[in-house]
Amino acid sequence: MNQNSHLEKLLKTATQVGQFFIPANSLGAHLGRAAQPLLVMNDDDTHKFSVYGSSIGLIHYGRSILVCSRHQLRDCNSRNVSLLRPDGSILVTSSGASTFDEGGHLLDSDAFDITAFNFSKPVSAYPDLGRGFFKFHEIPPETHRTNILAFILAGYPSAKQEYELEENNRFGFYKCILLAEIEGHPSDPALLKLKYLEPIQFNPDGLSGGPAFAIQLVGDTPRAFLAGMILRAGKSSCHILRSSFIWEFLESFGK
Repeated sequence: MNQNSHLEKLLKTATQVGQFFIPANSLGAHLGRAAQPLLVMNDDDTHKFSVYGSSIGLIHYGRSILVCSRHQLRDCNSRNVSLLRPDGSILVTSSGASTFDEGGHLLDSDAFDITAFNFSKPVSAYPDLGRGFFKFHEIPPETHRTNILAFILAGYPSAKQEYELEENNRFGFYKCILLAEIEGHPSDPALLKLKYLEPIQFNPDGLSGGPAFAIQLVGDTPRAFLAGMILRAGKSSCHILRSSFIWEFLESFGK
C-alpha cells in the first residue's frame, strides 16, 4: 500500500495545516515541502555543491531558518551551507548561523545536536526560496497517545540521489516520504523513537536532518504539527529530536 493510501485509511477527513485543510492524498507532499536537501557549496565549477543529508525549512517569528543536526556538518565548512533556487539558477548562503560550542555537554544529551542558519535575507531577495519553509508557530500539545493518528517523515536518502554533473550537469533530488508511529521513549528526554509503518528497502543514510510531523486530534480536528527532526535513521525505525527542544534552541537564536 502506498503512503497516500495509508493516509487516506488513517485519516477520515482533511488535516488542518496552519489555516488550511489539506486532503489526505496530498498531505505527505504538502508537509514534505519543508524537507530541504542540505547543500554545501564547493569551490568547483562542475561539482558546485555537495549534499550532506536533509534539513528543515522553518519560519519562526517571521525569520526563515534552516535547521539540521550538528553532526551532519562535521566534515564541511558550515559557512558554505546553501539553498538552491527552484529553477537551479543560483546557490545562496545564509546570513548567519548558530550552534552549540564544543564541550562535554554535547555528550549529555542529543538536545545539543542541532544547528540553525538564518536565510531571511536570501528568502526576501528570492521569494521562490520561501516555498520550502514551514510556519513553526507552535509545538504539539500534550495529548494521549491514541490521539496521535500518524507521523509523516521526509528526507533525502543518499542512495536515491542522481548525480550526473560531469556528463549532463544534472542533479536529480529524490525526496522520500515515510509514515511512522511511536515505538518508545528513550532515556534522553530530548528524543522520541518512531517505527516506520513499513520497513524501508534502501540505505537510510541521508535522512538525518529531515522533518517529522505529527498528525494528532485537537478536539475532533486532525492537525499537523512539527514533531521533531530526524537525528538517526535505520531501516525500520528512527530517533527524532523533539520539536520542543528545537523551539527552545531557536528562541536563543538572536531575533
